[in-house]
Amino acid sequence: MELANQQGLVLALLPTVGAFVNDNRIINSTKACQYGQWVGARYRNARNIIWINGGDRAAAGFETEYRELARGLREGDQGAHLITFHPCGGRSSSQYFHTDDWLDFNMLQTWCDWHEIYPAVISDMQLSPVKPTVMCEGAYEDGPEYPTGPITPLIVRRQAWWSVMAGGSHTYGQNQMWRMEPGWEKTLDSPGAAQVCLMKQILAGLKWWELIPDQSVFSTGVGSERTLNTAMRSVTGDCVLVYLSSQCNVFLYMSKIAAKHVKATWINPASGKRQEAGVFLSGNHNGKNFPDNRTELFSTPGHWEDAILLLEGEVE
Repeated sequence: MELANQQGLVLALLPTVGAFVNDNRIINSTKACQYGQWVGARYRNARNIIWINGGDRAAAGFETEYRELARGLREGDQGAHLITFHPCGGRSSSQYFHTDDWLDFNMLQTWCDWHEIYPAVISDMQLSPVKPTVMCEGAYEDGPEYPTGPITPLIVRRQAWWSVMAGGSHTYGQNQMWRMEPGWEKTLDSPGAAQVCLMKQILAGLKWWELIPDQSVFSTGVGSERTLNTAMRSVTGDCVLVYLSSQCNVFLYMSKIAAKHVKATWINPASGKRQEAGVFLSGNHNGKNFPDNRTELFSTPGHWEDAILLLEGEVE
């Protein structure tokens, strides 16, 4: 744990796997709180952990056990760490515990149904009270077990970008890595892993905390399911970020940008390469009371599999 801290890593720590609650019931309603108190107190002073309750299980029928475990953790570590719940595939922690005080943020898992990520994250982000949402487990890169087929770097990127474009956060998984098969260390340099890091770099160059999901940016071409296109805009109106998940054509409302002129830049999410896409009129500041609903056509560049389009208002 200290070694991880020296590397700047925060560990997602499970107090127990869900099998000990749901399956063999070693941790039951009478033991859960006491065990949580013990393990919480043991790691109270650890600076780099987040408690992950649940452990890949549905909570239905075991809500009391997981609540007692969370209560024990909170009492044991005296509130020193965040707590969430890791559900099984096709579920979110919000289905069971969203209004519980101990649940600091939601986690959801889509497993093979990676095309459900965007609506699932959006759904959680619209709940009250508002809590952050993490897409904690999608389809792992190179995973052979998914009925939807091989998980390529493109699918890794789609999952990651859909998560953040919906206002959530994302975790990446790689098949050989999580199984810790021989040679797993080499998978740290898998294409998908590098491209998720690249996503962080792209977002770090923006005021990402001011971006909110807004599909009304699209006039046409939003797509659906496995080829869904998504958009975010800044609350100040100076920036729009669009993710095109395939080779496609879209018409976008330029009036979403508050400035008179809009600079457009393509970013390749696989390589980080940037290229200018032009400068356009937004339809705002036109001497009228209302903006012109100007639209512009944008097409995924060249042989790119997917693309990021950054629209920025130019300072006059």
